[in-house]
Amino acid sequence: MPNDKREEGRTAPRPNRVGVALIAVSATGFATLAIFAKLAYAEGLDLSSTLAWRFTGAAVVLWAWLVWRDEWRLKPQDAIASTLLGGVGYAIQATLFFGALAYTSAGVAALLLYTYPAFVTVLTWVIEGDCPGFYRKIALGLALTGCLLTADLGGTTVQPLGLSLGIASGAWYALYLTFGARLVRSLSPVTTSAYLSLGAALSFMGAACLGRGLIFPQTTVALGTIAGLAAIATVLPIITLFAGIQRLGTSRAAILSTIEPVVTVLLGIIFLGEQLVGRQILGGLLVVSSVVLIQAFPQD
Repeated sequence: MPNDKREEGRTAPRPNRVGVALIAVSATGFATLAIFAKLAYAEGLDLSSTLAWRFTGAAVVLWAWLVWRDEWRLKPQDAIASTLLGGVGYAIQATLFFGALAYTSAGVAALLLYTYPAFVTVLTWVIEGDCPGFYRKIALGLALTGCLLTADLGGTTVQPLGLSLGIASGAWYALYLTFGARLVRSLSPVTTSAYLSLGAALSFMGAACLGRGLIFPQTTVALGTIAGLAAIATVLPIITLFAGIQRLGTSRAAILSTIEPVVTVLLGIIFLGEQLVGRQILGGLLVVSSVVLIQAFPQD
């Protein structure tokens, strides 16, 4: 028995380390989304075409995975709900976020998106009467202050339209999580993601064809960017996120995922030459701190 206990003591931490690594990979994958979007715009792709290729690629990979594992079947009502959730709810959120990227830096857009936990708290308060406690009130104050600092209202680094779209993406994502997620709460996350991606792909393919027309990637760089959007920024982080949640639980995974906007800022500096002024860095830290506080005290 003593040997067994020593053996358990040695092996127990491993799943946690694996879980932390998986969440880190997921957050980093999601963090590349804004970078790939900027690169796609630079290659001549517009918003609708960029998102159409992103979700089409993701849907193809996810559906191939589900068919191979024979896990694609859902009840008709669940299949319809998941597809509509992707085609309307998720599509609007992606449009707002990618729209913000056309008018502001990748780092600022990511930080503004991460105000969504504060918006979730406000929605829960207004709709369900769940008055936030001490720590969540502090988190809301941090998020608001951080948002104002990140926006740099007295400077020239953020255009008003980019600011509005960035905040709107966070607000809409909160609505999407608060209402939409309830429709598919009991379903397999990967299966749901496949239907969501399919719905979003159909929406953006339709929008592109009805608008300027679907723009095809013309260069190797453009092709690689689209592949990165689908594989690295969508499929990889979705799968590793759910695998990490299985090992760490939702709360711990959510807290660790707050490295995402920080990684986006760093990637923007490294690959796009973006810069943040001092007050924006402080604002970003306050936004991330508010997310950590909300996740650390979910019942407060």
